[in-house]
Amino acid sequence: MTLQGCSCGCETCFAGNGTCVDKISLFDSLSPEQKGLILSKSVHRTFEKGELIFSPGDPGDILYIINSGEVKIYKLSAQGRQQTLHILGPKDFIGEHALFNAQPLQNTAEALRKANICMIKGKDIRDLLLVYPDMGIKILEQYAKKNNQILGIVESIGLYDVEQRIAKYLLDLSQEFGMEAFKLPFSKGTLASIIGTSQETLSRKLSAFQEEGILGLSGQRNIAILNKDRLTEIRDGR
Repeated sequence: MTLQGCSCGCETCFAGNGTCVDKISLFDSLSPEQKGLILSKSVHRTFEKGELIFSPGDPGDILYIINSGEVKIYKLSAQGRQQTLHILGPKDFIGEHALFNAQPLQNTAEALRKANICMIKGKDIRDLLLVYPDMGIKILEQYAKKNNQILGIVESIGLYDVEQRIAKYLLDLSQEFGMEAFKLPFSKGTLASIIGTSQETLSRKLSAFQEEGILGLSGQRNIAILNKDRLTEIRDGR
């Protein structure tokens, strides 16, 4: 994919609520003028549901900023098994490693829903870092945060059984949302992929939690944690 500098043409960047560059934490340290310089180098593209944004082996020289929609990042094993690493939405970004090097990509990104994405060449941002080195601190913080999230997923699959992984994920979501009743941000099939199990096993375990009075389930995605102490015990293997 070849990108040429141009003004971004997506609706998000002209909606009056701040541009894609304004909305992601990666560029918080930039002045409005610096953000404008980056925006002038961005291009916009729409990806339809099911369309691949990038695949293993593609050049890793582009930063992707999600303006709308939903994007799944996953890795395929040698046996063809899919392991979901992230489900990303508006204000999230992919390909931040392009700011440090342009090695080929190792994962796959797929649009789960129609996604509007702004793309910026890593070289353009690296050139700016040479002039404004304080930007590098903020970028490294976000880079480390995302790597820690991936390591947490891999660790949970290796160390915890299915019930523990489900309990951990629901407790993490509850903490993130700041409430004990919430709606899953994606389908149960996607959640099953994230925690490394089948959708059938996930549904069976959730039903068992409901029968025990640990969870309340309604609809396809609504979950209420009714017994947080017991769910915590399950997560901790007690």
